[in-house]
Amino acid sequence: MISVIMLTYNRKKYVWHMIEDILHQSYKDFEYIIVNNGSTDGTEMVLSKYVKKDNRIKIITLEQSKSIGAGRNIGIKAAEGNFIAFVDDDDRVMPDFLEFLMCLILENDADISMCGASEGDGETRQPQCVFEEKMVLTGEEALRLLLGRKYIRAGIPTKLYKKEILLRYPFEEKYKNEDIHTQYKYLIAGKKVVIHGVDKYYITRHDSNVSGFTSNAQNWDAQTMGDYLAAFHNRTEFIREHAPNTYELALYSEWSYMLSMVEKIDRFQLQGCAALKKQMLEVLKKNKKHFIIMPEIKDFEKEWIERYID
Repeated sequence: MISVIMLTYNRKKYVWHMIEDILHQSYKDFEYIIVNNGSTDGTEMVLSKYVKKDNRIKIITLEQSKSIGAGRNIGIKAAEGNFIAFVDDDDRVMPDFLEFLMCLILENDADISMCGASEGDGETRQPQCVFEEKMVLTGEEALRLLLGRKYIRAGIPTKLYKKEILLRYPFEEKYKNEDIHTQYKYLIAGKKVVIHGVDKYYITRHDSNVSGFTSNAQNWDAQTMGDYLAAFHNRTEFIREHAPNTYELALYSEWSYMLSMVEKIDRFQLQGCAALKKQMLEVLKKNKKHFIIMPEIKDFEKEWIERYID
């Protein structure tokens, strides 16, 4: 029923933890596809030991490292399950992670299910999208929660997807953060999305995380900002066409991102970002009257608008 897909790259230190967690799941009807993304640190030796122990494990070895999106697409093409879950090679999951997500799917005849998560350095634990409620939503209702960043984050793990949705919208392959380029498409495509914010997934934060820069504003650079800007603009245009009732919220989210980046560039004196800052300010200035009266706008954003936009 479920294909679990994990991309791994030079994570000999961490990967065995997740492999053990998946192999000891209370839900047994799964295959475990591990895409070894050109590892050179001995990760392949760890994988070879486990593939001999459990025939649910399938190893796909890539000679050259590819983007996360490309690696995940390779895993999806090889998947035989009706539903697909993604896990990261340095994270941890609870023993009933798959059972919890599958029960949400079956009990509600849903296309996508989600659980809560926490994060930390391996010793600490801070909640991320953890809450008591169980919500059964349309895809567009779930999209609005994603844009509001309260109950749903763009991250791909913590979710179980009907495979046909992922096949319809393959991951972007030229960006580091493929999740922000695709998650909204999956939600819109889902006729029914069910979320229950029980903590079943642990995100391990360390210096080599691809998304580690988000926790330290001084690590942002022009290329990363530009990638996010392109993703959010494409998201706004996609929503305009496929979920027009949510277009205004998507527009607010895009402009809010621009304003926050302008503030970061200014406060941390980020180098190499002057041209991008000018570009974002031109858009914000053009749309100032519209932006400042949006119902979602925060008081601090109004202050920033007055500070940075003539």
